[in-house]
Amino acid sequence: MTSKFQALFFAAVLLISSFGLSAAPLISAQGLHERLNAPQSSEAAPVGTRIIDIRSPEDYAAGHIPGAVSAPYAQWRGPAHNPGQLVELAQLTQLVRDLGIDHDTPIVVTSTGDDVTDFGAAARVYWTLKYLGLQHLSILNGGMQAWQQADLALSKDAPNISSSQFSPQINDAILATQQDVANQVGNNQTLLVDARPDNFYAGQTKAPTAKKPGTIKNAVNFSHDQWFEPGTTLFVSADKAKEIAQDLLRQSPAEVISFCNTGHWAATDWFALSEMVGQPNTKLYPASLAEWSQTDDLPMDNVPGRGQQIIYKLKALFGS
Repeated sequence: MTSKFQALFFAAVLLISSFGLSAAPLISAQGLHERLNAPQSSEAAPVGTRIIDIRSPEDYAAGHIPGAVSAPYAQWRGPAHNPGQLVELAQLTQLVRDLGIDHDTPIVVTSTGDDVTDFGAAARVYWTLKYLGLQHLSILNGGMQAWQQADLALSKDAPNISSSQFSPQINDAILATQQDVANQVGNNQTLLVDARPDNFYAGQTKAPTAKKPGTIKNAVNFSHDQWFEPGTTLFVSADKAKEIAQDLLRQSPAEVISFCNTGHWAATDWFALSEMVGQPNTKLYPASLAEWSQTDDLPMDNVPGRGQQIIYKLKALFGS
């Protein structure tokens, strides 16, 4: 091995060592605690790990992981009529800069961990950061609930953060637009995955942001809540995720597009399939049915007639 090759080899090893842990899509509460408390010269402590706490400002102020910065989930979401819509690029760029993040920063996203729906918030922020070109990303498995259950330290001090000069490098490979989805509705090589619970998929109920109930034509239902250890808010291991996804991916699709009402539950399915299972060419349709259902000529399945919709509403109203 030449000296030049040796230098390149060891530089690559050092780079992998510095970010190997941060590149894992999930990190446990204990694993994060050990990372934060490891000697800064250790490979177990990637320098400058940034913990993004996406809970409410009130929850953050009441106690957070030492060194975590506050960036409530609402800052990552679109307008009220379509929360899944991507925030303007300039606004997202400034948000990342204000968090002191650049392309080399190892990032851990944490939410409350109160229920499995909450995981979608962390997954959606993770997806947004990856869309902006960031790579050293993790989610705290179980969120703050797991951290507190492990009886780990909390802080009420907000760290002083210097703004970065972050410049996005857009990763379009993980984004599906309305037009992308429309182009693939009849393509049997594309798997459209509806991450909502069955009653939404079946058209028995709808979100306030949707114009009508139902699902995108030819979509299959794979609810976001299947990816968690029973009775917990802990995401399953990669091996278990692959087992769960076997039937869904049996046809080896060339492309997978995940959607829901507003790109929240769908972010969980995207995270599971893309980051845990390793399914190639997996995309998120962020605006989802809040956008799709507003356009009358876009094809949908499971749309009930007006009379049936009234019956569903009455059943929901009276709990029968």
